[in-house]
Amino acid sequence: MEYSEIIQAAREGRASVHLHGFCNLPDGGQEYSDDPAAIDGWAIYVRVETPGDPQQPFDLHELPDHPTFESAKGAAHATALQLLGDAEAWHHD
Repeated sequence: MEYSEIIQAAREGRASVHLHGFCNLPDGGQEYSDDPAAIDGWAIYVRVETPGDPQQPFDLHELPDHPTFESAKGAAHATALQLLGDAEAWHHD
């Protein structure tokens, strides 16, 4: 999905900004974590609903990870303001 399509989805109310903690796994992978003691970094992503696709109800567009909650929160604010016109319109999942 192109950036212009994400902008259009945001105009249509089909886009949302999310922030979530993750932990690094021994195999080099990552998984989401709700445990503050286990969080190694913070992921930010834009979720775009795809109502015309019964196989995949949404697309995720990941933004660069952040080492701290404060830096991730700042990026989530900026992304929500840019896409949605409201710096507070992001979700801490």
